[in-house]
Amino acid sequence: PIDVATELGMSAHDGEGRTITAEFPLFYLTNVYVPNSGQKLERLGYRTNSWDKDFLTKMQQLEKDGDKPIIWVGDLNVAFDEKDTWNEGAKHLAKSAGTTAEERASFAEQLGAGYIDAFRHLHPEGRGHYSYWSQRAGNREPNKGLRLDYFVCSKGIMGDGDGTKAIVRDSYMVPDQLGSDHCPIVLEIEIKK
Repeated sequence: PIDVATELGMSAHDGEGRTITAEFPLFYLTNVYVPNSGQKLERLGYRTNSWDKDFLTKMQQLEKDGDKPIIWVGDLNVAFDEKDTWNEGAKHLAKSAGTTAEERASFAEQLGAGYIDAFRHLHPEGRGHYSYWSQRAGNREPNKGLRLDYFVCSKGIMGDGDGTKAIVRDSYMVPDQLGSDHCPIVLEIEIKK
């Protein structure tokens, strides 16, 4: 990397150590751990009304000031679409962290600001592709999971812009990699000469 930053530059959030941003010649890459809303949704307001909005503002500013595409990756703590949950339509999802209407609307706002969920863009109908499984419930083997981990990209790097030298070719999960209740996710980028 050309440069690395371990803070957003926002005192309201930097104390939680949730981001690291690396600047590369052709793009910025921010690894992020979005706040979980909590078992009783006690942090839902902070997450959707403060963190998500401020993080989006920072990503937009970084893209504009750096004049290159951005990618943010990590545990975004939201199963955005019904296809991102093993139990589509279950009534308790509306009151569970990661699947509330507020979290989904907040993520929709981020995507609506000109960013793309790489996996869903490349695999629009994909079901059963999860990045998290409850270990307590033993949900990994029967694949009862959620897709909580994402690569979110500027439109240009997804091939929807002109002149970019880095283009996303694929995004997928590696569910057989054990060691956590989450699995690795991969973004394949072609660097053009």
